[in-house]
Amino acid sequence: MAQPIVNSPSVEGYTLITGGSSGIGKAFAEECASRGHHLFLIDLPETGLSELSNSLTESYGIKAMYMETDLTSQKAAAGVFRYATEQGIRVNFLINDVGKGHNGTLENLNGEQISTMIRLNILTTTLLTHEFLPMLKANAPAHILNLSSFAAFTALPGKSVYSASKAYVLYFTKSIRTELKPYNIKVAAVCPAGVPTSPIIRERISRSSSIGRSMVSNADQVARIAIDGVIKGQSVIFPGHRLKTFFACAWVMPQGLVLKVLGREIKRAPR
Repeated sequence: MAQPIVNSPSVEGYTLITGGSSGIGKAFAEECASRGHHLFLIDLPETGLSELSNSLTESYGIKAMYMETDLTSQKAAAGVFRYATEQGIRVNFLINDVGKGHNGTLENLNGEQISTMIRLNILTTTLLTHEFLPMLKANAPAHILNLSSFAAFTALPGKSVYSASKAYVLYFTKSIRTELKPYNIKVAAVCPAGVPTSPIIRERISRSSSIGRSMVSNADQVARIAIDGVIKGQSVIFPGHRLKTFFACAWVMPQGLVLKVLGREIKRAPR
């Protein structure tokens, strides 16, 4: 159920962040709050949105509202927009952070894992952006930041659905960036590699080679670089110099060699 943190809506612009209660989403919330952004945070029930919103309000003097909802529902995006409209929340910065990733060959993934990745990584990002476009246009200058991945740039055996879904996010971002340029809306995709946001991911990273570990970025670094990048008008943002260097090298390497290297990294990771 949606619950506002402030008693009366503000006419000032808000930054909407999906998956805002933990991981990179929480880092985005803290980074934006430290820059004076008012926040509209979206995540599942019982994930600590109320406590986080109150903490950010007290620490940074910003206004924060939140909505608890399951974004895997096809009707969730319309519900978020409806609530924002009812509460007078004027969004001028949209951060599509929410997403899901599972390791494993297609054969070894179950239907729920596949559906969740596609719904969150593709459908939610697309529908939420579509719902808020009129508001973003009305409140321009505005920004859209989508969480893609380094995995978007190559096929990944053992991570096929995830890499394909993040490739969608990347090309979706590039396309609407051109569409929305005349409306003074800057659009970017941030493409991190490993980000240690949970015990499972930390375990995967610990089993990586020295190359894999060298491309790791912490969530705070990703958030800071991504926000700076979209404000500057960048299109694709790599959080870290080593990640940029690896991308440049991989771009000119034979695709078969890239697949071999990355496939070896994925096999190291626990399922």
